[in-house]
Amino acid sequence: MTAFEVVERADSLAPNQYSEEQKLEWLGELEGKIHADVMLEVPEKLEMLEETWKEQLAVGWPHSDLYLHWLLAKLHQADGELELYQNRMESFNASYQNYVNWYIRTYDPANAEGAVHQ
Repeated sequence: MTAFEVVERADSLAPNQYSEEQKLEWLGELEGKIHADVMLEVPEKLEMLEETWKEQLAVGWPHSDLYLHWLLAKLHQADGELELYQNRMESFNASYQNYVNWYIRTYDPANAEGAVHQ
């Protein structure tokens, strides 16, 4: 899935006045966190990903719904729709935690070769 596909889906579900650039910035925040906090990417790799992440998002099916929940939450927050924001963030948090749990069970990034240990 690409970032542009997520933006398109969000726009169809919640038409809004925000630019594609703004929505991609919000998605980029999440993508960076996934690579840094879950996949434990080294800073050099993060810098390289900053230029290419929009064409292929890190999280695929069946966990990719977390991107849509995140973007819709950001749209609701920007519109001041706090109840909708809170509901969407609950959905995002559940999806994100499911993904994190699966990723750690599957890849054990903290013990992978080249992992950053703190």
